[in-house]
Amino acid sequence: MHSHPTNTPGPDQDADVQFFYDGQAITAQRGQSVAAALCDAGIRNLAPASEKQGRGVFCGMGICNECIVTVNHVASQRSCMTLVENNMQVSSQAARPDISALQTATITPPPTTIPDRETDILVVGAGPAGLAAATIAARAGAQVIVVDDRSAPGGQYFKQPSSGPAQQQFKHDPQTSAGARLIAQTRDAGAQIQAKTVVWGAERQSDGRLKVGLYGPDGAFYLYPKALVIATGAYERPDPVPGWTLPGVMTTGAAQTFLRSYRTAPGKQIIIAGNGPLNLQVASELHKIGANIVAVLDAAPSPWQQPVKLMRLVKSGAKMAVHGAHQISTLRLGGVPVLWGSRITHIVGNEKGAVQSVEITSPDGRHTFNADTVLLGGGFTSSNELSRLLGCGHDVVNGQLIAQRDVTGKTTLDDVYSIGEAAQFGGAHIALAQGKLTGAAIAQKLGFTANTDGLVAKLNRHRAFQTALWSLYTANDVVVTDLPGETEICRCEKVTLQTLNDLAKTACDDVATLKRLSRAGMGRCQGRYCSHNVQAISNANHNSYPTRPKRQTNEKTGFLAPQMPLRPVPLAALAREKPEWGGHKRSHLPQNPPLYCADPLTVSHTETLVIGAGIAGISTALFLTRAGREVVVIDKAYPNSLASGGNAGSLHAQLLSFDHGARSEGGGTPAQQTLPLQRDSIQLWAELQNDLAANFEMKITGGIMVAENDRDMQFLEAKTRAERSMGVDCHVIGKDDLFALEPALSRRFVGAAYCPQEGKINPLVATQCVLDAASAAGATIFDRTEVTRIEKTGAFFEVTTSRGKIRVKNIVNAAGAYAARIGNMLGLDVPVFGAPLQMVVTEAVAPLIGCLVAHADRHLTLKQANNGNFIIGGGWTAGLDPVHQHPRPLIDSLEGNLWVAQHVVPALRKLHIIRSWAAMNINIDGAPILGEHPDQPGFFNAVTSNGYTLGPLVGHITAALVSGQGSPRALEPFSISRFSKGQP
Repeated sequence: MHSHPTNTPGPDQDADVQFFYDGQAITAQRGQSVAAALCDAGIRNLAPASEKQGRGVFCGMGICNECIVTVNHVASQRSCMTLVENNMQVSSQAARPDISALQTATITPPPTTIPDRETDILVVGAGPAGLAAATIAARAGAQVIVVDDRSAPGGQYFKQPSSGPAQQQFKHDPQTSAGARLIAQTRDAGAQIQAKTVVWGAERQSDGRLKVGLYGPDGAFYLYPKALVIATGAYERPDPVPGWTLPGVMTTGAAQTFLRSYRTAPGKQIIIAGNGPLNLQVASELHKIGANIVAVLDAAPSPWQQPVKLMRLVKSGAKMAVHGAHQISTLRLGGVPVLWGSRITHIVGNEKGAVQSVEITSPDGRHTFNADTVLLGGGFTSSNELSRLLGCGHDVVNGQLIAQRDVTGKTTLDDVYSIGEAAQFGGAHIALAQGKLTGAAIAQKLGFTANTDGLVAKLNRHRAFQTALWSLYTANDVVVTDLPGETEICRCEKVTLQTLNDLAKTACDDVATLKRLSRAGMGRCQGRYCSHNVQAISNANHNSYPTRPKRQTNEKTGFLAPQMPLRPVPLAALAREKPEWGGHKRSHLPQNPPLYCADPLTVSHTETLVIGAGIAGISTALFLTRAGREVVVIDKAYPNSLASGGNAGSLHAQLLSFDHGARSEGGGTPAQQTLPLQRDSIQLWAELQNDLAANFEMKITGGIMVAENDRDMQFLEAKTRAERSMGVDCHVIGKDDLFALEPALSRRFVGAAYCPQEGKINPLVATQCVLDAASAAGATIFDRTEVTRIEKTGAFFEVTTSRGKIRVKNIVNAAGAYAARIGNMLGLDVPVFGAPLQMVVTEAVAPLIGCLVAHADRHLTLKQANNGNFIIGGGWTAGLDPVHQHPRPLIDSLEGNLWVAQHVVPALRKLHIIRSWAAMNINIDGAPILGEHPDQPGFFNAVTSNGYTLGPLVGHITAALVSGQGSPRALEPFSISRFSKGQP
């Protein structure tokens, strides 16, 4: 790994360059970002003209990914993070670009290897905190590597001028000069600074070492630091308002980057609104270069109306307080209104989809201002995804997660430090002092000598000032549920408040389910701008019921768990071939405490209790209630939140490659005997969709299993013979037919098995529809109800749960991977095991692959969802989240899974992966366990390792058995009696 140049401006930086945007020649300043250059050229809507809804720069720091364009034929490049080059070809990019086009280039080829490297200290973030920590530690003798996503060090506060005009404007600026000195000190101390490098993941190895995944100009690599310093800073998360997604609306920090890095004004008529002193600073700096500031709005009351707080601020830092007062005075003398206690209520667009005017509310009423640019500031939020991913403890403070740490920044993990605004927003001076203290503490821990004299006192002084400052700027929070229903809450997926409110009231009570049903938080920004509001909407709905206790949140409840990649990363960059194996790798199930629910069960007895509200349990309840039976369903979590909710949505009619032949469990016979159930269950899915007048996003696309060589073809010939013998339409096709079906497949394949009965479904939607139907038919469903004890008393079962006891005649064990625990409570061996499996999701593109795709000799399932995302899985093993104990993807599995995917569909090398997830799948012997237990009358198992495809049919069969109707099918192959002593 090499230290990369950081694009520090040189003597010729004032020279212009010419690049092309959608064929139009544009002259730009050398060192300017593409986004800033386009803004100077009057281009702020970066969506193609063919798209109704525009988009533009919003965050200006590479987080929101709304400013993506195609650069030199490479798709999804962040224009705010890409510097212009002479003759660069830039084009607007469709929301779902066509990657089948030959002119769309591969982002990066798959690596032959991904390098590993060790270091004493890895600092993530080259802002004030990170640079200060690196400087002190490197001076003491430690080996220090600093990485940052930006093209140059300095962070948001110490960003350095990148273009010639910006250099001239800020050459005497104290903030810029201080940053330049610190950057030079860091380099002189021997620390290595690597720019344009993103941390996409991290995990703890079995030997206790930290493994950090990075992607930079030379590709992907891994670092194994003795100490990790998380100095990733904060980002602005302004309150949503109608019209805030229009081009021309950006954060105040984005405008400051335009100004300080490129001397670019973000617009011609600018309104700045939000909360906090940064708005005043940026207004002053823009006013100084002649920008037209229409008004500055702050939600806080006027400082002059808070004399006690104002004097406290002066006492804690007179020089900085006076500086702030001077900014306000300068603006007012320049004719810029500064309106306190004021907020924007609506940003109005014109017929071209650009900002036209702004409606505000202030203490003296409502007003309208004409403007073409709106800067939204405030809502600073720590970028703490990395500390959360690693399992560092966090507290909830004012609705935000704040890392638990000591005075040196050390978290609850001994080798992980969280400092500056990554730990808690507090400004650059706190970050500098904290960084020095942390760098010295780590150096001392590693055996070096470092001085910490006076650092704690300095840190405390700066904290006192920040406390006084934000006391003065205290403003009432926006109540998101009071906004107009058309307000977009999730910017990436265009999810409105009305949609979220409706779902919260009718379909779900928890933030994770609300996310799954609405898709809020599933876009490129990974929920950074909407997850807190989704949480607020969920809580508001829950708390609206007077009989319910107010919901309490902590780091384990109410917050969406971070997943890899922490930022979008090119798919091919992580693609590394791994050895194959047979079947699924089993895992110990986590021992989590029950999810808290203060409400007791409202029923004390029922005819049938279904344990598990996944698709098998919910389907059982639906068919039982349709038969006039009394049913209660309970789940240890929330309905559809475990294996069913984590399913990728494949409808399998043919065998997967590891369910047939030498690698299969039980010789392949159990899986083969299950094939008629899979075929018929897919048909039942279609019937349910029709009966419920619902849209499951179900599509019978056909499925292919590709072959690379003659050995694979022989394997597929044998497999398809077995499948046809069980009544499944599956046959081998040659390469010509294969490529006629799917032309985007690699030309290395010589044929495939084709099953026209396979397809895909949206499990997030489909299970909810079945759940709603079961409830409407009379099923009673309780979430957060964990079974702790089961006793048989006469003809009934006494079931003790975390929410009370219930007496039942029949039990249906549909607890999925936890079915063995339920059986054990009655002394029964139910040989079901957990197998945590992962899925990976790409950014959305135009339709490319129609079929469900698998491989004859590799672990792979691949499909393209209706919204354009590719969902990649296939049985790759996941681990467990260190905080929530939920399944979580593993770096090794991500690499292997992605390698197979791009090996099969080369065009995937043109895409980024934007998220992943994992779920606790079920491992048996390839076949379900169905029917009444021979040793325990009234106890029925309804467990399957191909649960989503089989879900409705398992429910239909189980309901018939419970009702005493029997089944026309031969169920002996699926009876628990096939196991000897409870073991497969």
